[in-house]
Amino acid sequence: MNAQIEGFLLELTSIVQDMPGVGAGLCEAQFNWSPAPGRWSLGQCIEHLNITADRYLPLLRSAIAGARAAGRLSSGPFSLNLIERLFLYSIEPPARIRVKAPAAFIAPPTLSPTATVQRWDQLQAALADTIRSADGIDLRAVKVRSQFGPVSFTLDGTFAILLAHERRHLWQAREVRKQAGFPAGQAAGG
Repeated sequence: MNAQIEGFLLELTSIVQDMPGVGAGLCEAQFNWSPAPGRWSLGQCIEHLNITADRYLPLLRSAIAGARAAGRLSSGPFSLNLIERLFLYSIEPPARIRVKAPAAFIAPPTLSPTATVQRWDQLQAALADTIRSADGIDLRAVKVRSQFGPVSFTLDGTFAILLAHERRHLWQAREVRKQAGFPAGQAAGG
């Protein structure tokens, strides 16, 4: 397997292993608690990642299939371009710049903890399969249009940015738990 793909899969494994400490075992009140008006709850952070994965997975699969069909193959090594590196730096946690998400990516205020985390688990497994399926593709030759703005990134950059985006919002969710007023709770609900 290509070293870049292995690296992405290791990053994703780390993200998946982080979730139990962030969002597992919370009651509905904790999962949906917002630190202030206009601020996201822990659940909204996770559901935002679900919405993002749900929007990106078909694009990634299509780009990978198109690259295979066109013979755009390479074993690398690959590196991010300057714009991708700058964008990646700006979204890695801790958040340096707050950016308003497009309305289509904002989760509702009330979510089921169990259903949201289960959906996250399923989408993470699908993302891992999609990353694996890119093994052998020329990650620099394939472009994927960003769903957050009028820009396209290479497949290499898109994977790196998506994983940083996940780290950012899991960090944000973890920060919600640290806020004064975060409700005490016992049992997970759903």
